[in-house]
Amino acid sequence: MRTFFYFLFLWSLLLSTYLGAADFVMPESRLDIEKRDLSKYFNTEMLIDIETDEGKSFAVFSQYMAPQKRGVIILLPDIGHSPLSYNGFNYLYQALADDGFDTYALQIPEVIYEKPKNADDDQRPAEESDADDSGSMDDKIMPAMQSVDIGLPEAALDDYKTQLVAIFKALYSQLTMRQQEKLVVIAQGTSAGIFGEYLAELPNIKLDAFIAISAQLPHSDRQRHLPANFSLISPPLLDVFYSNDSPIVTRNMAERIRWVKRNSKFDYRQRQLFGLTTEMRQHQRLRKEVDGFLRQL
Repeated sequence: MRTFFYFLFLWSLLLSTYLGAADFVMPESRLDIEKRDLSKYFNTEMLIDIETDEGKSFAVFSQYMAPQKRGVIILLPDIGHSPLSYNGFNYLYQALADDGFDTYALQIPEVIYEKPKNADDDQRPAEESDADDSGSMDDKIMPAMQSVDIGLPEAALDDYKTQLVAIFKALYSQLTMRQQEKLVVIAQGTSAGIFGEYLAELPNIKLDAFIAISAQLPHSDRQRHLPANFSLISPPLLDVFYSNDSPIVTRNMAERIRWVKRNSKFDYRQRQLFGLTTEMRQHQRLRKEVDGFLRQL
């Protein structure tokens, strides 16, 4: 019996040594995972690789299926969403192709959520870390609640903007369009707010319309300037939001109306949709709003 436990002890030592020497394997990137999943449902020629100085990406392409081609539409999903997510972009991707548009659904870059380091943390005396455990529970909870950062740091937001614009420019340079065809960008959430900032800088691109869905920016200062930026962009703008959007979006819509009146942007339209964003009827209403707006251009 003693010999059995001796061999069991040696085996556990050998096993622990083997496990400790195992190499660390980096996990797959979100880009590779999403592209592999989409390759099960789409042909390889429908997945277009995009390379930029900031990294790699891809777009899901669908050719127009109407008797006459009306233009090209580029879909920019929100942060953390796949190119064809459940929020209506999967429906628009197919429906707009039936309406006569070549559609490109972009894979957006990843965002690294890092809490900015506070310089005051390094200046705290060491004795504060050894606080007395006899304090009340409220005294312990309040500092933890105050240490939570709401939103996205501006540095991370600027990095996301740089990558998103680089991917758009790379795809834009690959497009071959006739003079009468329209180029439209449909963006959602943070991507819509970021792309609105980019258009407010008046870039040298041919864009016939911009459609923003639930546009917002997860930064208080940038969100406050979003209505002014939307009123300065040159392409016609359709600003869509849902009744169940976050207060960050709904409270900002009236301010956008004020700014477009101030800057005399007469090609601005604002539409509110009622209901859940995952309902099929809601997707159909969104399609009608988009199609009606594009036919008036």
